[in-house]
Amino acid sequence: MASIPPPQDEWIDTYQKLLPHWQSLALSHQTIIPISISRVNQFDAGRLDIEMSAMLKEQLVKVFSLMKPGMLFQYEPELDAFLEFLIWRFSIWVDKPTPGNGLMNLRYRDERAVETRAKVRTGLEGPGLTNAQKIWYCIATVGGQYLWARLQSFSAFRRWGDSEQRPLARRAWILIQRIEALYKAASFGNLLIFLYTGRYRNLIERALRARLVYGTPNMNRAVSFEYMNRQLVWNEFSEMLLLLLPLLNSSTVKGLFAPFSKDKSSSSEEDVTTCPICQASPTTPFLALPCQHRYCYYCLRTRCAASPSFRCSRCNEPVIAMQRHGVINPKISSQ
Repeated sequence: MASIPPPQDEWIDTYQKLLPHWQSLALSHQTIIPISISRVNQFDAGRLDIEMSAMLKEQLVKVFSLMKPGMLFQYEPELDAFLEFLIWRFSIWVDKPTPGNGLMNLRYRDERAVETRAKVRTGLEGPGLTNAQKIWYCIATVGGQYLWARLQSFSAFRRWGDSEQRPLARRAWILIQRIEALYKAASFGNLLIFLYTGRYRNLIERALRARLVYGTPNMNRAVSFEYMNRQLVWNEFSEMLLLLLPLLNSSTVKGLFAPFSKDKSSSSEEDVTTCPICQASPTTPFLALPCQHRYCYYCLRTRCAASPSFRCSRCNEPVIAMQRHGVINPKISSQ
């Protein structure tokens, strides 16, 4: 009995029936690609932002250099907060990276929205921060640092920690110290977690779930260490010179280079009546043997005692003994 062939459009109907099952199966096995962001890049980005703020502050202070000295000191927290607000306003608020993040090819991503996304290609996809996250970031970084700086300066000026007669101020000071210690402990714990996982440099980023990811997947870390290498070499060289210079004997070094700078005929034209060490007329003149050049007793004695191989500063001859000048029967004294 011959089998009846299926209709020509049967495979189309079967494909349409199985297509939803295939799509659901593919989405069920799709997970977020784990990515690793360089911890050094994230630390460098934060440091570059601090340096940028310091440069802006330096230029702004120069504007008021001709005004009353110390006028800006009392408004320093407001000045820092204003500069931090400017950086936030023209970077994070308009969905652009901060100067440090831009140099390190980093941007902020809302980690809460990434967990609900279905399509993942490189692991770097994801929307930026929401408006609420941006505002809370500004309040925590700009407003929080400003209020804390003002509170510390006010409490120190009012001497809350030294006020034994005002228990309320004393309690407030103890509370401030405990809050600061708790924050430092939490920051240290967050640092350990960051070094292990590579996510969230500080507590503010962890609370807002704002993670730093690469802005461009194929961009490498383009940082030149040429200046740093030159600086390290120069620092090591200067430290070596500071260590060796006190150990060198200036007269010995001068004597080593004397044959190359002057000939012996010119040495006879020098003033032999002065001590070649202190350049003064010897009060107690002694002669160096065997060259018989005149020295002060104390200058020659101390040099011979400090260096047994002392050479004459005039002729570079080894000094093996010394005798008093002007004595008819000289008494030779060895070194």
